[in-house]
Amino acid sequence: MQKIAILFLILCMSVGCTEQKIDATLLIKNVWVVDVKKGNLLAAKKDIWINGDRIVQIRDHKEQTKSNNEIIDGSGKYIIPGLWDMHAHPDDPEMWRMDPDEYSRDQLMPLFVRYGVTGIRDMAGSMEVIEKWRTKIRSKELVGPEIVACGPLIDGPNPMWDGSVGISDLSKVKPMVDSLKNSGADFLKIYSLLPDSIYFELSKYARQLDFPHVGHVPLTVTTAEASIAGMKSQEHLLNLLMDCSARADQLYAKEVDYGDITNPVDKYVYRNELMLDTYDEEKARTLYETFVKNETWHTPTISMWYKNAYFEQEILKDSIHFKYLPMYMRNYWKPENNDHLQNRLPKIIMVKKKLVEAYKERIGEMNTAGVGLLAGTDVGANPLCFPGLSLHYELQMLVESGLTPAEALRTATLNPALYFEKENVQGSVDEGKLADLVLLDANPLEDIENTKRINAVVLKGEVFDYERLQKELAMVERSVNR
Repeated sequence: MQKIAILFLILCMSVGCTEQKIDATLLIKNVWVVDVKKGNLLAAKKDIWINGDRIVQIRDHKEQTKSNNEIIDGSGKYIIPGLWDMHAHPDDPEMWRMDPDEYSRDQLMPLFVRYGVTGIRDMAGSMEVIEKWRTKIRSKELVGPEIVACGPLIDGPNPMWDGSVGISDLSKVKPMVDSLKNSGADFLKIYSLLPDSIYFELSKYARQLDFPHVGHVPLTVTTAEASIAGMKSQEHLLNLLMDCSARADQLYAKEVDYGDITNPVDKYVYRNELMLDTYDEEKARTLYETFVKNETWHTPTISMWYKNAYFEQEILKDSIHFKYLPMYMRNYWKPENNDHLQNRLPKIIMVKKKLVEAYKERIGEMNTAGVGLLAGTDVGANPLCFPGLSLHYELQMLVESGLTPAEALRTATLNPALYFEKENVQGSVDEGKLADLVLLDANPLEDIENTKRINAVVLKGEVFDYERLQKELAMVERSVNR
C-alpha cells in the first residue's frame, strides 16, 4: 500500500497534478520577462507571484496555474522593472515665481505612474514639499512614485535660482552640509556658480561623511576634476564638450580671440562653434577613462536639450499633452515667461541644434567606453519636458545616440539600482525584489518606443491596469482644468 502511495505521488508530480501553495496577493501569469541584466527575454514565459510589495516567486508558466487572489493575464505581453527618472524637478524653484499652490503641484505625481515611472530622483526643491508628497503617497491619499531628493541647490554667493543655498566662504561649508544632511536630504546637489575652492572643500567633507554629492560641474571646474573629487553623477553633460576640445584651456580661461566680434550673441555662436570644431578624440578618450575609474555616472538629459533646440517644431506635436499640466506650468512654458526660451534667433537655434548632435555623439562614445549612464528628463521648468512621458523620449534619444534598446532600458532600471546601491531590492524582475513593474503590449528590446505601450503598472504591489491608468489621467485633466 505504501509503495502504491509513493508511486501515485511521483506520477502526480510528473504530470503536474499537484501545485505548491504560494502565499501571494497577486499573480501575473504567462508573461515574457525582459532580463535587463543580459538584455534578452527569459527562455520561457513566466508566472510571477507577488505578495504585498515583493516578488516572491517566478516560475515557468503552466496552464493549470491558479490563484485565489488577483490575476493579471500577461499572455502576449512583456514585463520590465519600474522606470526611474533620475533627473526630475516637479517642485522646480525656477517656477516658484508662478506661485504654484499645493493642490496643483500634487497633480504632477500621478503622471509619473501613468507612464510607468515608479521612482524619481528629485534634483532641487523644498524638502517640506517632498515630505508632504511622501506622506500622501504612503497613505495613498496621492498616487505617486518613490522620491529620492536633495532639497535646495548649493550655489555660489549669488545663487541663480530661488531657494538655493549660497556659500560665500569655506567656513560655511561644513555647517551647511550638516544642516542639509540633518534636514533629511538624501544627497547634495551642486550648481554652476559655486566657486572651485568651495566645491573642492565641500566634496572633501561630503566624502568624509559618505554623503553623495552630484549635479552641475561648476563653471570653473573641469569634468575630470569633479570626477576625481568624487562627484557621483554629473548632469546635462555640462562642461563635457569643452573638456573634449583641444582649446579647452583657452575656453576655461576666457582667452578666446573674438577678433572684430563684439555682439554677445555673436560671441556665444563663435565660442560654441570653436568648441565643436576643436573636438579632440584622444582628450575625450582619456576623459572617459577618468569617469570609469572614478565610477562617475552621467545623466545626459538629451531629450531636454533636443526639446529646447527644436522647440518651435516640437510644440506643435506636444501641445496635445498640455491639458494634463497645471496652469502655472503651462504659463511658465510660454516663451514670454520662460528663461530657457529667450534669444530664439536663427543663429542661436542653429548652434543649439549642433550642440545636440555633438552631445549624442559623446553619449555614444561614453557608452562604448563603459561610462555609467542614467536616464533623466529635467522635467519642471524646461519646456516640453513632461512628467513621466518624457522619460520615454529620453530612452528613444539614447537609442538615437548609439545605445541598443537593452542598454537604453538599463539606464532607467538596473543602472539607477546600481547607482543607489539597491540592486538587491530593485532594478530587475527577480524574486525578492520590490514589485515595481511595467507590463507592456510589445517587446521593448525590438523597439524602445514600445516602452510607451503600457498595459499596466504595478507600484509596490498595487495594480494600475490600463483602465485605472486612464482614469488617473482623466482625473488629472479634470483637476488641472477646473
